[in-house]
Amino acid sequence: MALTLDLKRTAVLAMDLQNDIVSATPGVAEKKVLPNIRRVLDVSRRKQVPVIHITVSFRPDYRDAPANPLAQMIRQNKMLRAGTPGAEIHPDVRPQESEPVLNKTCVDPFLTTGLDQLLHSLDANTLVLMGLWTNFVVEATARHAADLGYRVIVVRECCASNTDENHSFAMTHILPSVATVASLEEVLQAVG
Repeated sequence: MALTLDLKRTAVLAMDLQNDIVSATPGVAEKKVLPNIRRVLDVSRRKQVPVIHITVSFRPDYRDAPANPLAQMIRQNKMLRAGTPGAEIHPDVRPQESEPVLNKTCVDPFLTTGLDQLLHSLDANTLVLMGLWTNFVVEATARHAADLGYRVIVVRECCASNTDENHSFAMTHILPSVATVASLEEVLQAVG
C-alpha cells in the first residue's frame, strides 16, 4: 500500500545534522544521507510542509550536558559547543530563514525544546523524521512522538548512525514497533 500523508497536518523534522555529528558518522557521504535529506527538505518546502530543525549543543563548560557516557564522549572530544562551527548545521541541509531551529541539551528533542508545543501550534499530527544518529535522536523522537499520539514516519535513507550495526538494528528491530519506516522514494511521492 502506498504511503499517504495529509500535508496540512504533517511536519518534517531534520535532526542533529551538525558538522561535528556529520564528521563522526561513518558512511554519510557514501550513503548520500545529506543529499537525500536535502531532497525531502526541498520537496517539503515546495509543498509548504513545515520543516523544523533540531540541534544539540552545550555551554562551553558542558554544565548543561547530562551525566551519561554519550555526553562524556562529547565532552572529551570537545564536540557540540554552542557557537562553534562544529555545532552549526551542515551547509548542505542548512535551514531557511523562516524555519525554526530548536536546540536541545539531551537526546530526546521533546524534553528541552518546546517541540510538542510548536507541533500543536502547527496542528501537526504526523511527523517525518530524518537525522543522525538513528539509534539516538531518531529512535528517541519516534518513541516519544508515538507515545504522545503522533503518527511517525522514519525515512530510511535519510538516517545514519555511529555504526552500521546500530543503524540497522534500530531500523529493523526498534523503529518498526513505533513508526512506519519508509523509503526515500515513498516519502518523496507522498509529499510530492
